[in-house]
Amino acid sequence: MALRNQPYFPLYVQDYLTDEKLNMCTWTTQGIYIKILCILHKQSSYGSILFKQNYKQNESAIDYFASILIKNLPCQYSDMVGALSELIDFEVLIIDDLGLHQKRMVKDGQISDERSKAAKKGGGNPNLFKQNSKQTDKQNTEYEYEDENI
Repeated sequence: MALRNQPYFPLYVQDYLTDEKLNMCTWTTQGIYIKILCILHKQSSYGSILFKQNYKQNESAIDYFASILIKNLPCQYSDMVGALSELIDFEVLIIDDLGLHQKRMVKDGQISDERSKAAKKGGGNPNLFKQNSKQTDKQNTEYEYEDENI
């Protein structure tokens, strides 16, 4: 199951506590950051909020994402703009031509998707797949014998 289908996301506590760039941000920004991580977890592109096609080029990217995120977070618009500016300045979040990203979440999402695809193909180890099918056959045989005694 891919990460975005889970009711939780992995928060690496040691990474969070020792992230020098994040520690340079204010407490308000760090609180908003945690809320942003929750929103990024639920996105179809895990760890990213992508630009919409109707994005106005004259609007700043920070204002654009602040207007999107403020709909989901209980804070003032000015606090959101300040937090996004701080997070981007310290490279905790990244804005590029595609959208807003958290690098670790994007990487974890790609790994999760690759593992999910491999699991659908039998886990990539044909010997494990053969063992599982033999065990299923044995289990059916045992149940058949039990039914015959009844």
